[in-house]
Amino acid sequence: MTAIAVPQAHTKSKFRLVPIMTKRAQRRLAEEAARFMAYGLENEYLQAKERASMMLGLSSQTRLPSNRMINECVARLTKTELGEEEVRRRVREMREIAEQIMSSIDEYDPFLIGSVLSGKIRASSDIDLHAYCDDFESLKDCLFEWGYDDIDEEIVQNRKGTFIHLKWTERNYPVEITIYPWVARDVVPISSVTGRPMKRADTFAVRKLLQRTPGSAGVPPASE
Repeated sequence: MTAIAVPQAHTKSKFRLVPIMTKRAQRRLAEEAARFMAYGLENEYLQAKERASMMLGLSSQTRLPSNRMINECVARLTKTELGEEEVRRRVREMREIAEQIMSSIDEYDPFLIGSVLSGKIRASSDIDLHAYCDDFESLKDCLFEWGYDDIDEEIVQNRKGTFIHLKWTERNYPVEITIYPWVARDVVPISSVTGRPMKRADTFAVRKLLQRTPGSAGVPPASE
């Protein structure tokens, strides 16, 4: 008879067990993380999830909800807090501002990304743009010529490299332009929400989007 080796009771498993959350608990964690982001207490998904996990007394090894799940919770929370009509108004106005800015810097291949593009904004959402050039001062000068001033510069370093962010407030909405080198203009960044190539819209696409946005200047509200 062939002997079958049986692990001894004291033998340590080489596999680490990660606590499995119920769907209800995971949704609860996602909702708390969404609150931190919606109210501007956290700006990054990971930090929001870790803070919510600590608040709920969960293990550091607990499987965390996806960024997509938190993003959906933020959208629902914002609609509940502001009302659907106010969310639509803000999305419309922010898209109009984005189009105006993008038109002024069109030579720098600007793209609209993020919540203003998707329409899933939160109360603290900014107008998030990407642009491409090797001399950010030239882009800043271009903005100044079009009447955009009081622009702050911020240098951001992460694993992807070093980037310049231009930030200011336009009609009470925060605006942020991330400047990438010109050679990267055909590289589509990966979204931190979906893990897939980021959805983005150039100036022409934003104009087309505005034509479909209810209540935009010169655009009648949709019948639906």
